[in-house]
Amino acid sequence: MRKARPRDTAPAGLLIDLDGTLVDSEYLHFESTAAVLATRGVIIDRTQYEMYVGWDERACWLSLNERFGLDFDPDVAVLKRTHAYVELLRGRRLDVLPGAPELLAWAHERGLPMAVVSSLPHDQIDASLAAANLDRYLPLRRSGHDDVPPGRGKPAPDVYLAAAAALGVDPRDCFACEDSPTGMRSARAAGCYVIGIPCVSHPTADVSAADMICGSLADVMSFLRECTA
Repeated sequence: MRKARPRDTAPAGLLIDLDGTLVDSEYLHFESTAAVLATRGVIIDRTQYEMYVGWDERACWLSLNERFGLDFDPDVAVLKRTHAYVELLRGRRLDVLPGAPELLAWAHERGLPMAVVSSLPHDQIDASLAAANLDRYLPLRRSGHDDVPPGRGKPAPDVYLAAAAALGVDPRDCFACEDSPTGMRSARAAGCYVIGIPCVSHPTADVSAADMICGSLADVMSFLRECTA
């Protein structure tokens, strides 16, 4: 665990990214994206997909259109990928990342307001949390696809601002946990104290923009204990 910018006061809210931060689901997002692209004869590998981790869904499909010379309606593509993702999850248990259940239970017991802040549509967020058995801790969810204007998903700050407003707290008094550079830019732009957590599925992602870098959510809980002691 490394501090880049000290923060010793307790947060008023905890805002947490979903994919790669709470749950190990990026491989399913790759598979569902690849399945939709395959309907147009495009084959994409994990390396080609990795740049889109944390992106706004519409922006992702606009970029894929340009990259592969496609003409997907972005909103239709998102619906198709959402269907493919939910089908991939059907009957499957989604792995949680180290420290996630313990951190959420600890924060819940102490009444620390929490929200999921994701680029995904709500249907994907809901399916992921249910499959990971984390939904009971996180009833408040904000989507960079459904809850902000088109084109204002991550890395724009809107979804983090919306989540903080829903919690009734100032975003400057929130800790934001993120694994992707895109998400970190979003949280930073909203004024949050940003905790970067390298994801096991893309450990080379640049998390240097974070105020603090933690190895896992277990380290985040240790830091929160120090702040609230």
